[in-house]
Amino acid sequence: MTGAYLSTHDLRDRYRCSSRTIFRRMNRAENPFPKPCIKQSGACNLWNREDILQWEEREKQRTADAT
Repeated sequence: MTGAYLSTHDLRDRYRCSSRTIFRRMNRAENPFPKPCIKQSGACNLWNREDILQWEEREKQRTADAT
């Protein structure tokens, strides 16, 4: 993963899910997915790479605690 931002397409490929799933995860009560830092109507949304990496670490911990 390079660069400061990740696009919706990058995230779909990374998590092997639809963009709808990404946006549904933003509404979760526990460890919601970060909101895009750059939202453009009719264009690609961009997420801060560091926000995504921090979310992944929390998600790893959350799922490890659940088992």
